[in-house]
Amino acid sequence: YRQTKSENKVAVVSGGGSGHEPAHTGFVGTGMLAACICGPIFVPPTAEEILAGIKVADQGAGVFLVIKNFEKDVASFLKAKELAEAEGYQVSYVIVNDDCSIEENSFKKRRRGVAGTILVQKIVAAAAEEGYSLEQLTELATKVVRSMNTLGLALSPSVVPGEDQAQFQLAENEISFG
Repeated sequence: YRQTKSENKVAVVSGGGSGHEPAHTGFVGTGMLAACICGPIFVPPTAEEILAGIKVADQGAGVFLVIKNFEKDVASFLKAKELAEAEGYQVSYVIVNDDCSIEENSFKKRRRGVAGTILVQKIVAAAAEEGYSLEQLTELATKVVRSMNTLGLALSPSVVPGEDQAQFQLAENEISFG
């Protein structure tokens, strides 16, 4: 979390499971996230951990959550929102769903929150620093999410820290989309 607070401004909070990076810790600072809450590898933080992050990040004008569109992330962050509101905090959110992905076996389309999350965090946090209200940030974030699409690709398979096996295999001349 940020050590210095911007009084009476909306705090922007995000997070999720660790794994590839954890990216969110690198985006905490003035004009960016007020706090990030990271869980274990590929597992979101608990609602209680997120609630603690909301409390420490609050700057007096509410807290805005940037949530990645993964089922467990959404459930944890929305439960934390509910808990925070029960304690008197003002909380709003956006669910980022920029990434176009297709499940390998079922070919079911899904929309994950991946690379676009960073852009949403930066745009919303900069607006918060300029004094946008919680309502204005919700409107802005919704517009940004609706206008953004990304497609992830892998040039090589990932290996989860602490494991020896790659999560999938790719031949020398292959890439994996989505």
